[in-house]
Amino acid sequence: MGFELRMPKLGESVTEGTIGKWLKQPGEQVTKYDLLVEVQTDKVNTEIPSEVDGTLSEIKVQEGETVAVGTVLAIFETAGGATQAQPAEAKADAKPAEAGTAAAAQNAGDGNATAAPAAAEAPAPTATGEATAQTASAKAAPAAAQTAPARSRQSDGAEGNGKTATGADVRATPAVRKLAAEHGIDLSRVQGTGLGGRVSRQDIEAFIGQGADAPDAAGDGASRPESAAAAKPAPLQGDTPVPLTQMRRAIAANMVQAWSAPHAHAAMEVDMTNLMRLRETARADFQKREGFDLSPAAFIVKAAVEALAAVASVNSSWTDQGLVMRKAINVGYAVALGDEGLVVPVIRDADGKSITGLMRAIRDVVDRAKAKKLTLDDFQGGTFTVNNTGPLGTFVSSPIVPPGQAAIVSAEAIRKRLVVMEDDSIAIRSMMNLVIGFDHRAIDGSTAARFLATMRQWLEGITEAVSL
Repeated sequence: MGFELRMPKLGESVTEGTIGKWLKQPGEQVTKYDLLVEVQTDKVNTEIPSEVDGTLSEIKVQEGETVAVGTVLAIFETAGGATQAQPAEAKADAKPAEAGTAAAAQNAGDGNATAAPAAAEAPAPTATGEATAQTASAKAAPAAAQTAPARSRQSDGAEGNGKTATGADVRATPAVRKLAAEHGIDLSRVQGTGLGGRVSRQDIEAFIGQGADAPDAAGDGASRPESAAAAKPAPLQGDTPVPLTQMRRAIAANMVQAWSAPHAHAAMEVDMTNLMRLRETARADFQKREGFDLSPAAFIVKAAVEALAAVASVNSSWTDQGLVMRKAINVGYAVALGDEGLVVPVIRDADGKSITGLMRAIRDVVDRAKAKKLTLDDFQGGTFTVNNTGPLGTFVSSPIVPPGQAAIVSAEAIRKRLVVMEDDSIAIRSMMNLVIGFDHRAIDGSTAARFLATMRQWLEGITEAVSL
């Protein structure tokens, strides 16, 4: 008998994956549960294990290729030698846990990351092949119009057919069509790089990032604004194209979606002197007991949780029908992964955790992010995000609100400064800025200021009597 390894479905919204690296080669013997291949999605990296004992006879999808869920990745020879097709539907419903250890391919400094700065880096140079494909899109618009009927005849029911003017004749999955619709993109204007000209998520994200190359609605590109045409930098001698990773594409797309909300920001200064003294007093015992350091991050997250309980409208989500008030307090904690990007795993039920419990949760997600062992489940259900940019040395930042949330707070660097006290004396105090970014549709400036004031009151009210 034989076996076909297919691309599993690694999450509800995941429709395709990119082959990162084959861990086994044709001719090699494999046993059940041996790790076979690394797969990258827009959320995690994961290693797919073998479900059979046998010999890897053929690799169907090469490293770097992106394919849809259910695509045959490799063929294995088992006891009888015949190839038995793996049920596509069963594999499509495979849970992330069945796919092996997942990795958060996107963030983690030492648990201190900034969503806004990382997002600002998103417009990285595209690979030569991608740039060529996007440029060719404008030049080949008439040819694409002629081939549209052919593509329509090839498309199946799952991809749908319709009017060419809206891109319905283009081969694309429902998830890709939804993404295009969210950004107001006509699929007929996008150069598909998939099998048979299929438009993939990567094609849409590249189209968004290469907006300067997009033709106008008529498809001839003649009426592009000068500012858009100038957006793409002219190549210079010595330039090196850097291909976009799956993670970087996902960050770019998420930030574009997030920035569509009307953002506003507010900042407030916090005196962290008492808190830092308590930390110095308790950190040695804490380190001995827990095995890791007591970071100011745990106190900051705790302050955010207390403020969310007091100012409930910040723990909400905007919809066109009204606000959705969240009962659970699930805090996303931004983790920087250097140049790779950033991830925001979620600490669930944060309001039920002590300072020590929050420190354990922070340490857990940071360590697993570094080891690339986060799973899709780690990214689900966030209602608010804390961005601890302080260890990066920032004084003030402007964080971008994640889609589906009403606000995000950044804790900046803690620095000793001369401060004029209430009695007009001058003292050296440990000061920190808190910055809130908020969706102005959901909450107003006064609400945002009240939220920051609540956090400040809790942080400044820390005494040695506080329970860790």
